[in-house]
Amino acid sequence: MLGVTNSAYGGLYTIGGLLQSGGLGGFSGGAYGVGGIGAGLGLNEGTTSSPYALGKQQGSYQVKLSAYGQLRSALDHFNTSLDKLKSPQSVAPFKATSSSESVLTASASTDTAKAGTYNVTVNQLATAQTLTSATFADANATIVGSGSLTIQVGSYNANLNSFTPAAGDTAKTLTITPVSGTLGGIASAINNAGTGVKANVVQVSGGYQLSLTASNSGTDNTVKITAADTSGGPLTGNTGLGQLSFDPTATAGNGKNLTESTAAQNAQLTVDGASVTSQSNAVTSAIQNVTLNLSSTGTSAVTVDVNRDSAAFSASAQQFVDAFNALQSTAATLAQPSISNTNPPLANDGLLSTLASGIRQVVSQASSGYGANQLTLPDIGVSSQFDGTLSLNQTTLANAFQQNPEGATQLLADTGKKLSNLVTANTGPTSQLQFTTNSLERAVQNIENRKSVLQDYSAQTYFGLPTQYSLFTYMFSSSSTVGALSRYSQISQL
Repeated sequence: MLGVTNSAYGGLYTIGGLLQSGGLGGFSGGAYGVGGIGAGLGLNEGTTSSPYALGKQQGSYQVKLSAYGQLRSALDHFNTSLDKLKSPQSVAPFKATSSSESVLTASASTDTAKAGTYNVTVNQLATAQTLTSATFADANATIVGSGSLTIQVGSYNANLNSFTPAAGDTAKTLTITPVSGTLGGIASAINNAGTGVKANVVQVSGGYQLSLTASNSGTDNTVKITAADTSGGPLTGNTGLGQLSFDPTATAGNGKNLTESTAAQNAQLTVDGASVTSQSNAVTSAIQNVTLNLSSTGTSAVTVDVNRDSAAFSASAQQFVDAFNALQSTAATLAQPSISNTNPPLANDGLLSTLASGIRQVVSQASSGYGANQLTLPDIGVSSQFDGTLSLNQTTLANAFQQNPEGATQLLADTGKKLSNLVTANTGPTSQLQFTTNSLERAVQNIENRKSVLQDYSAQTYFGLPTQYSLFTYMFSSSSTVGALSRYSQISQL
């Protein structure tokens, strides 16, 4: 653009467009005067590049930029609502109910549960083993003995009279001193060691007893306690710490010196006639992904029904309709003229029109199943209205769910997922919405820059020189002719 020669004066006349009509919009009334350049830059309101015109254009861009921001916010909110509706489990999770909650309660855990009705009879509850000691006069003064107690948890086989430590053998050996050898001291040592056994001192007629209960129920949690003296020798007799020994394979009074007040046993039940055994009363092995929490035994069968949660499905359908209508309301405000909004910012906007068309297409084409089992949104009570919103008929919804819960649930989940994918693609970093927003932001900033240059130029035009001074007079008298030429070149690019 610039072609400055070695001669400062000669260089003035090599600036492209300086002496040509239209180079700066055309000069009138003295092409070489400051006023001529001002007219070319459009410093008056009547020109398209005046600060007034630029401000007006900038305002128009900002209105559209704000509208796209509102659209983006509405789409993000819509997508957040859809996040809860993209899988059958989130739309209508499985729910398990019991016909007799005094015997057992039931809960379904994951979407892989299977619908069905099961007959469950509880024959035996699982129990945790409890051992009690002899009675001692005082809990904190009477010394039982000193030495060590080794506590193990494992399984006991009565038929083989054998004890098998739990996997990893988590045996804990506790040192008992003469000071800590009271019932209270021994109970504290056991509880602090994390032995898989809970210890309590209970008051009974005539004194106190040490009560030991396995932390978990079932035969795999049988307790074995081995006592030893201070030198490590075994104590199996009914003296000292030997009084607290309990080997399920030994004989009473000879290493089996605690009393088993409650035996470890497993829960036993039948499910549709099939026998089920469980170490715990929270039975997870009877019905796939359903937990049966047993409370008592019963002579008659309890009916356990596993099915999709109808109340959750109804709430999900309502959430879908509400989210869709909220997005539709925002889109209508931004694009559709009304009495109170005669010039909406996104009227006839191609980007919004394309996105709205894509969303309508997903909704209108949504279906699940085939043939006689095919369902569409109107089949489950979700229908389009004349104003573009959706309505929900709860009666139709309930009937459709009752007749085909899996199909209705899958339909809503599939629709939610497809809409979410569409919205995500149209709001992501490579989307047209993001590109257009970035372009508008750059356009607003560019106009701001142009306004700033014009304001700077206007200030320099009237910096206090006598009116008879022309730009060339000023430049010739300036100490930096090349700087003036550079400034002129910058202005001429507007």
